[in-house]
Amino acid sequence: MVSPVERRRGYWNRERETMSAAARERYQARWLVRLLERAGDKAPGVRHRLERAGLRPADVRGVDDLARLPVMKKSEMPELQKADPPFGGFCTVPLDKVRRIFVSPGPILEPMGPELSAWHGETGLYAGGFRPGDVVINTFLYHLVPAAHELDEALHLIGCTVVPTGVGNTDTQVTVAKAVGATGYVGTPSFLMTILTRAKEMGGGRLPLQVAQVGAEPLPESLRRQFEEEHGLLTRQGFGTADLGFVAYECPEKSGMHLLEEAIVQVCDPQTGEPLPNGQIGELVATVDNHTYPMIRFGTGDLTVIDDAPCPCGRTAARMLGWRGRADEITKVRGMFIHPRQADEVAARASGIARYQVVVGREGHQDTLTFRVELAGGASAEPVTRVLETAIRDVMKLRGAVEIVTAGTIPENAKKIADERKW
Repeated sequence: MVSPVERRRGYWNRERETMSAAARERYQARWLVRLLERAGDKAPGVRHRLERAGLRPADVRGVDDLARLPVMKKSEMPELQKADPPFGGFCTVPLDKVRRIFVSPGPILEPMGPELSAWHGETGLYAGGFRPGDVVINTFLYHLVPAAHELDEALHLIGCTVVPTGVGNTDTQVTVAKAVGATGYVGTPSFLMTILTRAKEMGGGRLPLQVAQVGAEPLPESLRRQFEEEHGLLTRQGFGTADLGFVAYECPEKSGMHLLEEAIVQVCDPQTGEPLPNGQIGELVATVDNHTYPMIRFGTGDLTVIDDAPCPCGRTAARMLGWRGRADEITKVRGMFIHPRQADEVAARASGIARYQVVVGREGHQDTLTFRVELAGGASAEPVTRVLETAIRDVMKLRGAVEIVTAGTIPENAKKIADERKW
């Protein structure tokens, strides 16, 4: 009889994950100094940022010095990359050393360099229960965006076998998971529930899944309880972005997400960029140890709170207490960011629109997207609807509904993207 796998104990790197606060500060200062030296020499975008702040790489010797550098907003990246293609001057290696180039909504290009583990996903996946020998279905999107590739590489480093199933094809997902005896899942929580529900409808017994790492959208505790209590599926989540990679991850205690030692995370005032004390809500600003694509004081636009109370799991890093919304109008829907300018682009493809607004909602465990439109005089609803439905798929890479509303329904000063989800 095969012994059950111990998924709730152990560390990927015990020494790092249990460092004292002083040791962590020294560790991060060492890699930060190396990162700034390399970036200042090889990444003109970083060098120009430092110069505008009156700094040299040698002036940044530790975490506290980072506050002297203004926050770089994610929303700035498309224009920076247009001015200095393809990566805005933030890549430190020549193009022939870049393994992959990803394209996130914006569009924003992100390079994957020659080094392994630049996104640092192994620590979080191991803490979440993945172990050598697991067979994992990776249901994140494999084209254009980086999440699937980042996790694929991290799982390989742990010693897992990955089945790159990608998004959709629910019946195939169920069939493949059973055929290969898949023990692990990575993807969005809503799609995991879709697969589990479909497996039940198809019959043939329960899926062999034991552990799941979910992300790209919120994980309500009610949904986690379903996964764990009804399906016996250890479910943990992490936080990261296409630009930064992994930043934080849940341990077995699931009481917040521990910050990675390879990410210096500051919660900052969204207007001033000044770091805030732990316990206050603010924008998550991160600096990550990525030699190819050094993001330094990168503002994610995501709001969170940091707690430095001890955790029973033994890990000593502070914890990010969930996602508290957006500091701007950029919103994540079914794992994809949508931007106000994308709403403009969608609307521009149809004539006869007087006013418009994207409304994001929630039905059960699924995000919904509705493009709400007030028509100009004389415009016909049917052709406008048809054009907009196609434009939503083309521009936002999502499926959404079009709702034609009467004049005056959308307030004159309404946000272009209204997030009406309740968690």
